[in-house]
Amino acid sequence: MKEDVLRVKLMVYEQIEELRIQMQKIASDKDLTDPKVVSISEKLDLLINEFYIAKKRYIENFSLSS
Repeated sequence: MKEDVLRVKLMVYEQIEELRIQMQKIASDKDLTDPKVVSISEKLDLLINEFYIAKKRYIENFSLSS
């Protein structure tokens, strides 16, 4: 179970980094309100939430097994 949570957390982290880089590249020559920038930002928000949910689950599972 812990391994699954850690695997998901790592995958989500990698996706966050990829989107962050992509957003920076697009935003470098567009307004921050450009639909492409906003779309990537929204995806980032969702992934960051998933990351913290996975972190919370890991902590909860770790606490239960101690």
